[in-house]
Amino acid sequence: MAGFSSGAQGGIGERALTAKLRNRNLTTPRNNRICVFGPSHAANHFMSASATGQPAQPSGSIIGPVNWANCLSGGRAVLDTGGAHGFNGDRTIADAGYPGMLSRLDAAIASGAGHIVMCAPTANDRNSMTAVQSIAALTTMIDRITAAGIFLTILTDYPHGSAARTDMRLQNTTAQPQIDAWQVVNRWLLGLNAERGVRVIDCTAILGDFTSGFGQGAAGVTYDGLHLSTLGAYMIGRVLAREWRKLYPPPGALPMGSAERQLQAGANAAPVLSLQPYFGGTTGTLGSGATGTLAADWTAPALTDGVTGTFSKVASAAFGGKSYADDGDGPLSKDWQQVVLGGTATASNEVVVLRQSVTCAIGDVLRACAEIEVDGGSTGLAGVTLYVYHNTSNTTVRQFQIPTVTATTPWPSAPVAGILRTPRWTADSASMLLQLAVRPITGQPLNATLRVRGMAVGKGL
Repeated sequence: MAGFSSGAQGGIGERALTAKLRNRNLTTPRNNRICVFGPSHAANHFMSASATGQPAQPSGSIIGPVNWANCLSGGRAVLDTGGAHGFNGDRTIADAGYPGMLSRLDAAIASGAGHIVMCAPTANDRNSMTAVQSIAALTTMIDRITAAGIFLTILTDYPHGSAARTDMRLQNTTAQPQIDAWQVVNRWLLGLNAERGVRVIDCTAILGDFTSGFGQGAAGVTYDGLHLSTLGAYMIGRVLAREWRKLYPPPGALPMGSAERQLQAGANAAPVLSLQPYFGGTTGTLGSGATGTLAADWTAPALTDGVTGTFSKVASAAFGGKSYADDGDGPLSKDWQQVVLGGTATASNEVVVLRQSVTCAIGDVLRACAEIEVDGGSTGLAGVTLYVYHNTSNTTVRQFQIPTVTATTPWPSAPVAGILRTPRWTADSASMLLQLAVRPITGQPLNATLRVRGMAVGKGL
C-alpha cells in the first residue's frame, strides 16, 4: 500500500519497544472512535490552525487527514471533540514553555477512543532535542498507548518547506542537524510497522519532493510550508481510508430512510429529526440563480456571488469507473439530488446550495450526515461542507469546515466519494438549519458537479 512501510526494525529500533509490546495482539481497534494526538498537525483537525487543545466549536476541518479518511472510507470511523488532543507548538516532552505530549497522554488515553492517530509528533522537537531524545519519548508513549489496549496509527513528520516556502526548510548545521534528526526519527518510526497494534504512515512518500536535498514537500501539499493544505490532507486521508476499510466494518452511518423518525410518542428515543433524507419528491423550493428540480421539503436558497446551480434528480450505478456492486457497502444503484455548479465567483464566500429548517430540543445530542459524490475535474472549487447552524445561539457544527488559509486551494481534481459526518454536539437552541454549502475560489470559473443522498440530522446517527 502506498505510504505504508512494512520493513523490519533495525538499529536503534531493535531496543525501542518492550517484548510485551511485540507480543501484544492488537489487530483491530475496540471501537470506531478516533483520538488525534500531537502538535498543531493534530489541532488542525478542528476549526483552524489557531486551535489549541479542545476546540471552541465542534467543527471538523477540511485540512485534517483523519476527517478525510473517515469520509473516504464511507464514514467507518468518527472523530468527535472528545478526541481532540492537539496543541499548537507542542513537543514530545516539556520544552520551551510547551507542556509536552507526554504530559497530555493520560487525557488522550482516557478519551475512550479505541484508536489514537499520532500526528507528526516530533514536528517541533528539532528546535532543541536530539533524535535520541525524541525516540525515547516516543517509545514511552507507544508503550503506554498499546498497553492500554488502544490501536495506534502514527503519521511521520511531514516534509518541511517547499519550492515556494524555502524559509520553512529544515536546517542542517553542527548546532542544529535538523534534516539528519528528521530522517533518523522517521526511519525509526517506519520500522515499527513490524510491531502489532502499530501502523505507521510514511508521509514523505505521500507528500515529499524527492529531488530536494532539504526534505521539503511537493508543490501545493501545505499552505505555509508546514501545515497540510486541502490537497495534502486528502492525499494522506486516502491512504488512511484504505486502512480504515480493513479495520472497521461498514458503519450504518446513514439514515435508514424517511421512516426513521419518532412516529409514536416515546417509541423511538433516537430518531432522525429532518425530512426527506433521500430527496424524494420534486416540490422543493428554488431560489434565484438555481434552476431545475429539487426534492420535497428542501430549499435551494438564493445563490450568491456569481454562482449558478442546475438541480436534478438522478440515478446512477457507478462512480469514478467503479460499479457500486463492486463496493459491497450499499445498494446496487443510488438515487441522488444532483447540483451542477457554474458561474464565476465574485467573492470568497460560502454559498449554501441545500437547506432545511429542523426543530429539536435543547440538550439533544445530535449528529448530521450526508453521502456525497463530487465528479473529477472540478474547477474553481475550494471545498464542500455539511453543517448545521443554530440560528438563535449562532452555534455552527461542520464537517469539512474550510479555513480561510485554504480558501484558494482547489478541491482535489480526482473523483471524490464518501460520507460526511459532523462531530456530535449538544443542541443549545430548539431550531437549526441543516445545510450543504460550497466555497468557490474568487475570480475563477466554477465548474463542479456534486450529488448528495442520505442527508439528515438526528440523535442516533
